[in-house]
Amino acid sequence: MTTRRSPRPAVPVAPAGDSYHHGALREALLTAGEALLAERGAAGFTLRECARRAGVSHAAPAHHFGDARGLLTALAARGFDRMADLMARYRDAAPATPEARLVAVGRAYIDFALDHRAHFLLMFGADRLDRDDAELQRCGGRSAAALQEAMADVMAARALPPASLPQRLLLAWSAVHGFAMLVIEGQCQDFFGIGGDQPRQARTAADAVLALLQGALAGPG
Repeated sequence: MTTRRSPRPAVPVAPAGDSYHHGALREALLTAGEALLAERGAAGFTLRECARRAGVSHAAPAHHFGDARGLLTALAARGFDRMADLMARYRDAAPATPEARLVAVGRAYIDFALDHRAHFLLMFGADRLDRDDAELQRCGGRSAAALQEAMADVMAARALPPASLPQRLLLAWSAVHGFAMLVIEGQCQDFFGIGGDQPRQARTAADAVLALLQGALAGPG
């Protein structure tokens, strides 16, 4: 089975010699890092290239992030924060029923993965991140809490036993994460005709999967 990648985005390079104040430099490096990540993925990410695109010396990133692992960890934390924001927007825009809001949170998870493939893969990659980083844990906790709160609301509305919450959460996360990974890695192309470069088909399939999942999660078990 083949893996399909999205077209490379245009990546601006800041003019050499640009100067930044302390906060702006960190933001410039994160912006350059996001563009580099989208183009090359975590495997092709280097601090030197990130600094070059931000228009600063190759030593500048060390003042904020220490090394490439530190910058990638900060990028992963930003990704989790954005995914949590997307979950909140989808939930708030959904019909005012616990079941609809749970589906909306799952759809936001999948849409984030489809729209930000390299960022999503970085967020769940173990080899280049500092998993003990406090900001990464805080941001990751936001997205986990969004799913947990939506699931708990469904269980309360259906009078389901609270003790089954961990198993239902695991099922929900496994389903949306597994679907997203299979699609963005091109593993659904041969069997289902769904690839990461076919967002409309992928989203249609996601809706069908989430509809089935909703019944399983809201049932008595």
